[in-house]
Amino acid sequence: MTSGPRRTARIATVGALALMTGFMPGVGAASDTQAAEAEVAYTCDSPSGSVPVKVKVEAELPITTDIGTPIQVGGVDLSFALPRSALSDLPGIDSALVSGSARVVTEVSQRGEATSVPWQGLEIAEAPVPAAGDLAFRATGDVPTITPRSSGDIGFALGHLDVGLAFRAVDGTTTAPSPVALSCAIDPDQSAELAAVNVPPPGGNSSPAPGAAPAAPEPSRSTPGGSDGTKVPKDTAATLGKVDLPEGCSVMAGPFPQVPKPAHGYMAGYSNVNKLAEAMMFRDPAKLVLNLNTSVSFLKCPTGVKSWLTTDGTLDHNGKPQMPPAKATFLTFGFMPTTAKVELTLEGRVDIGTLGDSAPDPETKQYKEMTTAVALLRIRLYDVDVNGQPLDVGANCRSVRPMELRLVGKGSTGTNGPVGYTVMTGGPLTGYSDVPPFTGCGATEDLDSLFTASVSGKGNFTKMMQSPLCVEGVPANCPEPKKPTPER
Repeated sequence: MTSGPRRTARIATVGALALMTGFMPGVGAASDTQAAEAEVAYTCDSPSGSVPVKVKVEAELPITTDIGTPIQVGGVDLSFALPRSALSDLPGIDSALVSGSARVVTEVSQRGEATSVPWQGLEIAEAPVPAAGDLAFRATGDVPTITPRSSGDIGFALGHLDVGLAFRAVDGTTTAPSPVALSCAIDPDQSAELAAVNVPPPGGNSSPAPGAAPAAPEPSRSTPGGSDGTKVPKDTAATLGKVDLPEGCSVMAGPFPQVPKPAHGYMAGYSNVNKLAEAMMFRDPAKLVLNLNTSVSFLKCPTGVKSWLTTDGTLDHNGKPQMPPAKATFLTFGFMPTTAKVELTLEGRVDIGTLGDSAPDPETKQYKEMTTAVALLRIRLYDVDVNGQPLDVGANCRSVRPMELRLVGKGSTGTNGPVGYTVMTGGPLTGYSDVPPFTGCGATEDLDSLFTASVSGKGNFTKMMQSPLCVEGVPANCPEPKKPTPER
């Protein structure tokens, strides 16, 4: 489902299911194009109930292509008019700007075999809500290529449509309506065919017999493991980012590089210090600067086929890759009141991986996803007071090595909009970290053992709250997202 503030982050399995039936995503395009057009009647669930919507889809496809040559679907243009009554219950709708995105699931078929390929991230440019009448929308964008691995006509047909709309107040003095998610099903007893592309057999004009098995896909050249699901060794998995692949999952295809979008947001929260039976509060939010959606891979997991979407980024505090300093107050050894400032500096980058389901939960109709974020942070302590007296720890009282902070957020998208944590909409991230020993502590005496004994240790629980993201080209949550409040 495309929902919330133009949910461009979510990528479902585009190519993994296609691999099973002899297709795979690729790059490039075939020549001799045809203009394809289809007008299909949908019924959409809206805040005011079910509404009929006529959807027109236009695209350009090749007339014919060879085995192994990618089919590039270009010029995708999805247009529809939403009855005003579908949004009439939203307060402030008449003085708002609206933008959004759309996702249509196409059915790609060849010789009786079919697979679902989502066309998603189709963007709806921001425009004022008209003073009267229906709301006209147009969604455009790039869609995956499909590479045939055997001969026979390949058909493209339209399927389920999801639309997410986000609103913004024109003058900033009024409250904009909440985001709207529309789930649209094709009305029965109508054709949803868009086009067909001929794939002749090599050196001949005859097609294979109906029902013949498609040719097996070739391993992807960019896949660390083979398309047969070979487990990626941990040292090779670094090509997917520093976030390990989920346990039991193996690469089917990818990673396929994407064109990332610049994005930023904020993060604040608490981190326990087990030895002190206290928690540090990072009250001032840290700024996250992200490259959103750098690559996508398709995985074979124990619970089915999944997508694996990567994002990376850094922290920014006054131009440095740091979190704003936190002030911690605790009782050293259980009786000595101690305060210190804690500085966390990022070494390397923040790496984020999102595991997404390829099909919705049958009961909730939501697409579940789990996001893991990993960062290496060097800890520095300074401005230390013990029992009200300054303790000179010097300028280099820091951990001997970076602390690995690994946080996990779980959520979903679908007919109920974003629920829980998603990269785009934020939410709670939790995890555990091990605080390393300290070194360089003490200007006139060696205090390393004091801080190592007091602070260092394993299994320190951390909970951070992330704000929604401001994404380039997506006006929702821009120019500055609302900063989060720490939660225990």
